[in-house]
Amino acid sequence: MTFPRIVTGFILAVIAFMLDLGPARALEPGAHPPYLTGSSAGVPIGVVPPPAFYVSNLMTYLDLQYSPDTRPGPRSLRTFSDALTVLWVPDVTILGARYGAAIQQAFVEKTVTGIPPRAARSTETGLNNTLISPLNLGWTLPGDLFVSARLGVHLPTGHYSRNNLVNIANSFWTFEPNVGISYLKDGFDISVRLLYDIMTENTDSNARGSVHNRYRSGNVFTADYTVSQAFGSWRFGVTGYGVQQTHDDSADGHRLRDTKFSRFGIGPLIEYNARWIGVNAYYVRDVTWTDTFGGDNVYLRVTVRF
Repeated sequence: MTFPRIVTGFILAVIAFMLDLGPARALEPGAHPPYLTGSSAGVPIGVVPPPAFYVSNLMTYLDLQYSPDTRPGPRSLRTFSDALTVLWVPDVTILGARYGAAIQQAFVEKTVTGIPPRAARSTETGLNNTLISPLNLGWTLPGDLFVSARLGVHLPTGHYSRNNLVNIANSFWTFEPNVGISYLKDGFDISVRLLYDIMTENTDSNARGSVHNRYRSGNVFTADYTVSQAFGSWRFGVTGYGVQQTHDDSADGHRLRDTKFSRFGIGPLIEYNARWIGVNAYYVRDVTWTDTFGGDNVYLRVTVRF
């Protein structure tokens, strides 16, 4: 079986998995998802690029609606974010892999309406948690296959208050091991990024059930995928993601049953690449989501090589 067929089968399996999920309830109320779902779309994520400095700016606009269960939930969410990432790739090889290190800082404006119990509206603006990625390793394998292994850490440095109805950052650490796989041949690109967000306990929470201000959101698995073809400097394709919370939340050390969420989206991508700059834009429509927000997601990324 060829690698493209393996990856295509994996993507279809993720789709089937996301379309057949039971009831769920999402992260800690008011928490901000550590990883911006879909943010690696359009990137051959299995590759760590040649030695240089890379600066990337990703702007996103999300217009989402909440899919509630039997309990009331907020109704809509609108978010604008602007994330600046600096990637340094020195001429260093570790374990046969090219090495790189990155740091990211995002500015976020988020508005949520219909917040229970009084259907309140709240807007917060400021800095998200800083993301550092000290370990990025990329291997070139036979058969036009590229594999990367990375570790990200979301630091609790952003704007957070336990008294806010909505937060744009979190008061806990998130560790994010992730793997990228890319098949690149004759301008054709199949890329999949698999991430696992491991969240520590928030000891400054006022979520319902946390009598002692302790709340831990369950870990989250994310798969971003892209299938695209280049035509000269232009590239066109399809991209999207699947998300599944794998563990229930807990409050004061006690498990809260049925507190998982899920989400799946797909949409078109267009990209232009020159020698030192690349621009890609894509739109992802969530086709199913459970106990979280879903809807329209618009992304625009500009990357410059120095």
